[in-house]
Amino acid sequence: MAPKIPSVHKINFSAYVVQAAILSLIIFGLYIFSVTNYVVIGVALYFLLSIYLKILIPKWHRKGVFYVKKGALQEAIPAFEKSYEFFRNNQWIDRYRALMLLSTSHLTYMEMALVNIIYCYQQLGDQNMARKYIKKLEEEFPENRMV
Repeated sequence: MAPKIPSVHKINFSAYVVQAAILSLIIFGLYIFSVTNYVVIGVALYFLLSIYLKILIPKWHRKGVFYVKKGALQEAIPAFEKSYEFFRNNQWIDRYRALMLLSTSHLTYMEMALVNIIYCYQQLGDQNMARKYIKKLEEEFPENRMV
């Protein structure tokens, strides 16, 4: 059975403004093109876009979370490391995640990856590796209070 997984959902409320603007633009575009039921279709398109972006772009993050929920922490670590590397190499996606991923998370995906790696190593009892990633988290995200 998978361990009880602690989670933190810090929300960036200004991201809702960005999302409302995107939804409004979609609905307005449909209105301009005289699409019937433009509001309903616009909301449906927005949600499809949201789902598509959250599946396509943070795929390694999702795989890591899947493994953690299964209790396969050893398999989760490489997935979170790949997620960290992807977002480190594409920091603009992480920085503008409210627009690029329609994400309301206050934490960046890089930060979430490091926190998840720390969690996995701590649960596996590898305190040396956990400390290594705690140091990395503190260096890169000194304002993070999770460690």
